[in-house]
Amino acid sequence: MNSLKLNLAALTIVVLYAVAGLLSLMLAPLYVINELTLFENPENPMNVIYLMFSVIIVFAIVMVIVKLRLEAVIKGLFYFSAFTVLFVTISILLPDSIFSIAISIVVSVSILVLLNRFYNWYLVDAIGVFLSASLAAWFGASLPPLTLVILLVLMSVYDYFAVRSGGMISLAEKTLKMNLPTMLVSPVKKVPKELKAGEDGERRGAFLGLGDVAFPNMLTVSTFLNTGEMLAAMLVLIGGLVGLIVVLRVVRYFKKPQPGLPYIGLGAALAWLASRALF
Repeated sequence: MNSLKLNLAALTIVVLYAVAGLLSLMLAPLYVINELTLFENPENPMNVIYLMFSVIIVFAIVMVIVKLRLEAVIKGLFYFSAFTVLFVTISILLPDSIFSIAISIVVSVSILVLLNRFYNWYLVDAIGVFLSASLAAWFGASLPPLTLVILLVLMSVYDYFAVRSGGMISLAEKTLKMNLPTMLVSPVKKVPKELKAGEDGERRGAFLGLGDVAFPNMLTVSTFLNTGEMLAAMLVLIGGLVGLIVVLRVVRYFKKPQPGLPYIGLGAALAWLASRALF
């Protein structure tokens, strides 16, 4: 029975990844239409270095804050970042009017208040899917596929060492305890606050970091926008899904957390190469 529940938990994570990927493809054209790109020169190779250093610096700062047990600061940083992403995405979904900004602010704040007061795993997953899809759409609309492939490779190496060192696992567990939706979770147990990403966490449910969802789907989005072929984007999305299924099996086999990006990113990157040959 427990094996069946774990399989269902893993399947839920796979479905959530697919939903995030499809949603990012729906959102991406809106970012393009509204000219909401993050870089003036998307082809600049320095963009990759800038992003990598940003990720490493943010991770280091957050780890220091965690060590100092300044939970309020971590929550503040997360809610500010989440509000920014929610506000931008919701605003481009609304028709232009004098009320659109006010509505975007109210809806974004309401979502975060709801999360803070009524924490449960399916609310966490719903918000996590929307946030990761929004980030994937935003960055995918801002960078070309080759740049994102290079970024995926570098982030996969970073993810491997961050997980192996235990730093990423420790951070994930602390953010779970703070009720922050930094991961997609599909628990076997009913009480989400008992969930752990490590220490036999694979027996408690299935977990996937939002970065493991957002980064590969940036390539999905960029492939679609640069080729105009939805089939090419679907191929990249499926490649990421194959990598996700593999890493979920590896977690079950070794019974300990594994870095997700090396598997998911590799699947997406190989699928992108295949799409280049086919489309």
